[in-house]
Amino acid sequence: MSAEIVIQAIVSGLLMGAAYALATVGFTIVFGVMNIANFAHGHSIMIAMFGGYCLNKYFGLSPYIAAPILFVIFLGLGQLLYKLAIAPIMSSSVAAQLLTTLGLMIILENLANLIFGGDLRSVPPPFASSSLRISGIAMPWTQVIAGVASFFVIGLLWAFLRYTRFGTQIRAASDNKVGAAVVGVPIEKVFRWAFALATATGAMAAGLLLPMYLVSPFVGHDFMLKAFVVAIIGGLGSFPGALFAGLLIGVIEALSGLFIGASLGSAVVFALLLLTLLVRPEGLFARK
Repeated sequence: MSAEIVIQAIVSGLLMGAAYALATVGFTIVFGVMNIANFAHGHSIMIAMFGGYCLNKYFGLSPYIAAPILFVIFLGLGQLLYKLAIAPIMSSSVAAQLLTTLGLMIILENLANLIFGGDLRSVPPPFASSSLRISGIAMPWTQVIAGVASFFVIGLLWAFLRYTRFGTQIRAASDNKVGAAVVGVPIEKVFRWAFALATATGAMAAGLLLPMYLVSPFVGHDFMLKAFVVAIIGGLGSFPGALFAGLLIGVIEALSGLFIGASLGSAVVFALLLLTLLVRPEGLFARK
């Protein structure tokens, strides 16, 4: 096997890993700020993929044009979900929070199944017949666009959290909710917008991944598993950990598919998850 093929697999894995990281960042934000594991996150991505599918089918919009539109729409839907499902359980037990998000996951899945049915749907990928070629390495434009755009959005999100006043309030609430409330941080507003931002970034990832995925009401399970694995390996609540673990899993999947077959790629990823839980259960980038 030539070195070019291996390098191509690694680059492909990094690009897909960036998209996985973008899909996972929302899960990490919700846990880091609100201390809630939102198991409906993958299914909100699934709903966004159906939104992108409808925008393409009925309005002819490219998934890459639909992605920022989905971001804005799901920024509002995220606030609605927070008010209806998350806000009432903020002071409840961990078990109640877990069951609520699992219940929301089931509702979203069955709602999509009722409206769209269980058939697999696809969106014709733009630039399907062309690839980006650099030094003998050919990369499909769908992966290149998804990966580069994911890096860009993650960078913007990091800058927002790092350098804006509201981003500072989100980080303060994540570090110490009581202390943040004492100095005047509006905790309820921070929680609502943090959940909305998490939902919207997942919707953005849905638009970027749409040309590479078949859409069905059950694709949310795949995204939820990836988000959970990435969050656990990177460290729950860790933004850098989500990015690193997403890239790592993308590369592992690509190399596993190259050397041992795509069907065993998931097994290698979950083996890494088990190893992380045994050796460093708090995650690679867990916060002190």
